[in-house]
Amino acid sequence: MRAIKNLSPEEIKQLRYFAFQQGSSVLQKRCQCILYSYYGLSARELMDLFNVDRRSIYNWMDRWEEGRIQALKDKPGRGVKPKLSLECKEQVERIKQAFSLYPNNMHLALKYVNSSLTVPISRDTLRRFVKRLQAASG
Repeated sequence: MRAIKNLSPEEIKQLRYFAFQQGSSVLQKRCQCILYSYYGLSARELMDLFNVDRRSIYNWMDRWEEGRIQALKDKPGRGVKPKLSLECKEQVERIKQAFSLYPNNMHLALKYVNSSLTVPISRDTLRRFVKRLQAASG
């Protein structure tokens, strides 16, 4: 069984700060896990407390040992990347063109937009993007 053993008073203070502050609930959970491990809870107890797999507990401990608080934070760029972007002028123009050609037919507009994309989008994705586009323009 592994456990976090040597924490300085400054590290404990830092972990408590992040564990009980508003913000990333993922970071809070990881900091609490490190603290509870230091206070003597076993990996099994931590698994039950946080409702995660043993590997997650050990990964958090490894990350703590490698880089302290910074290593417990999520790295940027995680998650699903957007299929459409307001910054991509080609996409914006293609969508505007689709709605000028097919103003009352979402199905045909979607077909027109998907013909130029490498990854097809859904009707809901197109609807959300148009809503963002309208909010951005005015």
